[in-house]
Amino acid sequence: MDTSDDKSTVPREKARNIICFFALGVLSLVYDEISLAAAEDVLSGSKIATTNVIVAIALPVLVVKTSAPWFLQKCSYLYKSCIVVLLLLAGLIVIVSVEKVHWRLLGISIIESGVSFSEITFLALTAAYQEVTVSAFVAGIGVASLLGPLYYTALTTWLCLPPRTTILTTLPWPFLVLFLYAVLEKKDEYASPEEKQSKGVKYSKLPTDSDNPDSSLQNDLTWKQKLSVAKQILPYITFLFLTYFAEYLSNQGIITTLAFSNSSFSPRDHYQYYIVCYHLGKFLGRSHIFLLSCTCSKLLPYVHVKKTWILALIEIAHLLFFFFASWFRFVPHVSIILILCFTEGFVAGSMYVNSAYTVSEVVIHPKQREFALGLLTLGNGLGKLCAGLLGLHVEPQLKKHCVYELELQDECITRYQHASGWTTNMHCHVNSNSTRM
Repeated sequence: MDTSDDKSTVPREKARNIICFFALGVLSLVYDEISLAAAEDVLSGSKIATTNVIVAIALPVLVVKTSAPWFLQKCSYLYKSCIVVLLLLAGLIVIVSVEKVHWRLLGISIIESGVSFSEITFLALTAAYQEVTVSAFVAGIGVASLLGPLYYTALTTWLCLPPRTTILTTLPWPFLVLFLYAVLEKKDEYASPEEKQSKGVKYSKLPTDSDNPDSSLQNDLTWKQKLSVAKQILPYITFLFLTYFAEYLSNQGIITTLAFSNSSFSPRDHYQYYIVCYHLGKFLGRSHIFLLSCTCSKLLPYVHVKKTWILALIEIAHLLFFFFASWFRFVPHVSIILILCFTEGFVAGSMYVNSAYTVSEVVIHPKQREFALGLLTLGNGLGKLCAGLLGLHVEPQLKKHCVYELELQDECITRYQHASGWTTNMHCHVNSNSTRM
């Protein structure tokens, strides 16, 4: 049998699988991004710091991402998909059914448990397919990072739908997860590279349970092997943590205190446009490698950033600029903040895809790569939590400085003052100045 090392002999991944992973990427993160876009509306009428939403998001994310990669390898992917659907549905029902802010935060926590479980499950499943599925999944996540806030902003800001009703319209979406998993071609997720390359060659083998991706009971990694992989990818987890810490503290703890009297939209809408610009950049940052993979793969070595610490430093620089801009108010116009939100998003998106891509290259064995890709997402979960906890102090201090020392009043928070901002679209009411801070 001719076993040439020429990469051209490796069969291309089927378009069906690429499309499924792309769509699963969208569904894996769209609720996370909608929750972030709705953060200020969820807290309408309260004095609660915006980063309470981040804490409500980060705690379940951290629990799931810390535990799931270590213990759930034996569960079938069908079972994992059902858990994702149930968590998302339960969270949505809670958030649209209750009146108290703290219960709405609980609903967000349940939704985020489903989001993080989905991300771990389907990112790990790419280990059974060609590397292009990793890029497709991450590109789908990039689309979600734009689709989520754009969908929410369009319905609440441009079409005048109440925030609660806007969330309710997304209730059927989780069922698409099961549909996409059913369409996805089932493969042996632990096949070696040689076995994948020899696909198409006629051979016989004894039947085993590993012939189907729902059966992962054999040849599990030992704890020693898992710890070895964890140590190997620790730098990438650390840089991912720093990036997520900087972006979430910036977006939910600092720019929420930046509104401009000379802008053409209300203080509440500042936050929506900040988030849309940020996620437009994040979409491009997360999708550019996938787009190049499909169009001009020769350019990939030139745009692939393996030294991800550089991206983490750039994100920290954005954080420092936003903080000083809020404290000293030296930025003359909102357009500058909008541009920086875009660049911040691009760097954050690029960090995510480059981290996943680099780990896929560093960890060779398919089963170890599956574990590594699942564990990698711990960095963003921990980064969110730390940003949320620090933001509980940072945002109130910036707001206090703005209101009492700078005496800017309406320019100090991007939120509705009245609780009815959640169930009624106050954006479209007359005399809006009396309903916003």
